[in-house]
Amino acid sequence: MEIKRGKRSKALPVFDNQPEWGTGDLVDESLSDAARAIIADLAGHHDGDLQEWFKERLGSYRAVIRETEKGPARHEELRHVRQVQLHLQETLRGLNNLPPFAEGYINDACWRSHGCFFSGGLLSDLMAKAAMVSDVLDITEQKLEAAPTIRGVKPKYPRDDLLADTADKLRQSSLAKMTKRKAAELARELLVAAGVEVPADIVEYEKLIRRAKRGEISL
Repeated sequence: MEIKRGKRSKALPVFDNQPEWGTGDLVDESLSDAARAIIADLAGHHDGDLQEWFKERLGSYRAVIRETEKGPARHEELRHVRQVQLHLQETLRGLNNLPPFAEGYINDACWRSHGCFFSGGLLSDLMAKAAMVSDVLDITEQKLEAAPTIRGVKPKYPRDDLLADTADKLRQSSLAKMTKRKAAELARELLVAAGVEVPADIVEYEKLIRRAKRGEISL
């Protein structure tokens, strides 16, 4: 992994609204009777557990919306992500440049505790994971920079991503060949039944799906 050079980072702020992803306390996966009825009608024409997938994906969407609505200002989130990236790079630089005695002790401790050396062993694993984290932080920063910040207007891209993902899931799991338009219609019907507002015009929500797949941000 390439270690980026940058300005020394400041202390990271602590946000009170840290989401506990994957816990039942935050994620609402409940489905309306109307949504359950639609999925029941589709069950015989799709493989896999469509209802379980949709519950998890809808719960994730609701969690994102909840955190977006109560979260800090956009510029604060952007600054935080950039600071995390800097802290990550500084930590990696430090671990790659340990003084001789410290490197000897950490290799010994690593071998005794984990059965491998730190240099070329545990550190290599960490560098690989850190590269993945750095990549998703870069994507997150780009998303935050591109997201609209008009006062009083809530971003719609979480909904558009949900719509696009649901349409893709319906096409991929269908036992019979399904057109993109049919998948879009069913996805919109399912989202509306689940309480998610989606435009009624098929041309409009097909456009939203295409934009979401291209990673574009919409109001």
